[in-house]
Amino acid sequence: MKKVLLSLLVVFASLALFAVEPAFDVSGTAGFEFKMDEKALDIESVLDADLSIDVSFTTTLPATLTAGFTFSPVTVTTESTKVTTTAGATDTDVLTSVVVAPGLSLNYVQYEEEAWLLRFQPSVIALSNYTISGFTNAVGSLKLGLTDYGVNVVLADRLAGEVTEHATGDFAIPGNMILGASYDLDVSGVKGLVAGAFKFEDATNNRVTVEGEVTEVPVPGDLSADLVFGYLNFGDDTTADSTSAYRVALAYEYPYEMEDITVTPHVGLTWQNNLKTVYAEEVANDIYVTVSWADTQEVTAGVDLSYLLAPLTVDLTDTLTIDLLEATPVYSLALTPTVEYAISELSVAGVEVPVEVADLTDFASTLSITPHGYITYGVAEVPVTLSADVYYFFEDGEQVENPIAYIANVSYAFNDYMSAGAHLGNETLDVYGNVIGADTLADLHWYLYLKAEFEF
Repeated sequence: MKKVLLSLLVVFASLALFAVEPAFDVSGTAGFEFKMDEKALDIESVLDADLSIDVSFTTTLPATLTAGFTFSPVTVTTESTKVTTTAGATDTDVLTSVVVAPGLSLNYVQYEEEAWLLRFQPSVIALSNYTISGFTNAVGSLKLGLTDYGVNVVLADRLAGEVTEHATGDFAIPGNMILGASYDLDVSGVKGLVAGAFKFEDATNNRVTVEGEVTEVPVPGDLSADLVFGYLNFGDDTTADSTSAYRVALAYEYPYEMEDITVTPHVGLTWQNNLKTVYAEEVANDIYVTVSWADTQEVTAGVDLSYLLAPLTVDLTDTLTIDLLEATPVYSLALTPTVEYAISELSVAGVEVPVEVADLTDFASTLSITPHGYITYGVAEVPVTLSADVYYFFEDGEQVENPIAYIANVSYAFNDYMSAGAHLGNETLDVYGNVIGADTLADLHWYLYLKAEFEF
């Protein structure tokens, strides 16, 4: 702690030399949660804090120089050593030290004038999903932005320590670098992005990417487009000489509003190939699969309906998909009707029925239905909220082994910051918190909680 405080004093003393006043930005969530279930008790702290220090030099320089820091009250640093337990066995990482201490990290340093800016980050500065992306690891990046022209140039370093000071020899751009540029497109009402990048893998293995995005066009309705081409050059004898990837994604919808009813026809096209090979690093770092990387050749179409006549709301979304990746096209359908009734300002009840048919030529065995009924009831006289959900799972033409998931919740709000409640259910969740199945009723789980939480 003393070292961190000393470091902060050094930072502030250095800033004082320039007669500036740092601006502090503190936000986050703090509190605690006490839980009890059939197995154990837990008392857990809730702390999600973001403390940053933005330092402005506008009082002394004809521009703006800012820096952002994040102070972590607790930072855990571990070191491991590879050991081999038996002859010929695979090395195993063995934890050799753990250090728990406060930490201070640099988020960025930026120098900005009216027409241009220079920014440094100890991480990647993303331009797009395919040129320099948020899924790419980097130890440092520099961005030059020409704000008057909508142009950005980024140089990202994915491996530090390749420069040896005072060394002699021929200059060569090392591997593990990415050079990218983008242009903010805004011509005659057409808005979007044009970007490109060159990724230095090593002396004989490099990648070129060109991407174009259209987000707005001067036509009725909503039109979007994403065009990508990537070329990876292999120069060794163990793989093919080169490989390429492409993506063409187009979508258009036009809502017709007629008093209480809205009709929205929509069409789409997705044609992409070999992204997983050309963008292997990005695929590996996209742990939540926020970008679709798989080979795809499909056309979609549908007409969504929405009817609102308070307190009743009725929605219908549907998409017919033609998969052209197979030798014989596969037709699939996704259909979700939803009916919701507002009981009061505090209460609502509804039902949704997602229906999917993976292959319309084999309707019976590829039909999946997941009806979901729900109700949330807020008691007007006291701050009590009751809620219940029921899911039924019918997948690929058959009832699943445990077809029904039950969920019940009750919560009591003491005030805006403290609440208590109980949860009972047999549902199973995916990593995103979505209900995807059910356990047997014998595995019905429950827990109680007392929670205090406030935002700052």
